Amino acid sequence: MLLNYLALLRQDPLAWLWLMFMGVSGVVLAITVHEAAHAWAASRLGDRTARDLGRVSLDPRRHVEPLGLLLFVIASFGWGRPTPVDPAQFSGDRRAGMGLVSAAGPASNLITAALLALPIRAGLAEWGSPFRVVGLPQSPSELAGDFLSYAILFNVILALFNLIPLAPLDGFKAAAALLPKRLANEFEKLERFGPFPLLFLLIISIVLPFSIIGVWLVPLSNAVSRALVGHPLY
Repeated sequence: MLLNYLALLRQDPLAWLWLMFMGVSGVVLAITVHEAAHAWAASRLGDRTARDLGRVSLDPRRHVEPLGLLLFVIASFGWGRPTPVDPAQFSGDRRAGMGLVSAAGPASNLITAALLALPIRAGLAEWGSPFRVVGLPQSPSELAGDFLSYAILFNVILALFNLIPLAPLDGFKAAAALLPKRLANEFEKLERFGPFPLLFLLIISIVLPFSIIGVWLVPLSNAVSRALVGHPLY
């Protein structure tokens, strides 16, 4: 994010600071909701690991990882503090439980985005595309709209990106829970490669003249945004 607006920093430092404030606020909110939802879902299934560590909380300090947040601000890609989960404590099927806990993160982000869209839908705040050339808000409606727009952006992006079925993203465990047992057993063997398949995908997306991730993430994000607020994100 920062790298995309260096020209704005030179032209209008106050507008750049406002953009950074909105961006950081949106990222912190998205990460906090996401990780708290993982902790809450695990607790409901019988695993108190995260609850005992105080992770069933909307306090950002419990969930934000400084380096991950910094990378979000610089490059629009980062992470939060992973929520510890012990499937052995689940009261039911462990694979299904992990699928539910994993799905809780993206689901919470989409629900949050839908709630944040309500003031815009009601005309109480103005929609402001997060990718327009920004300036300082000129009215309370613009101020609220700027904050809501960035918060919706990062909640939608975090939800959809995490649905990629590659470890360590939530989509991996969610996909394993949906597959037939034999296929799930084979699929879960991919976890031994750790985050390297995902890193390879990200590197390829940077090297190629087009982004493999962006090819589907951008239109899907726009579709979700249109459904929520009636406007595309991009």
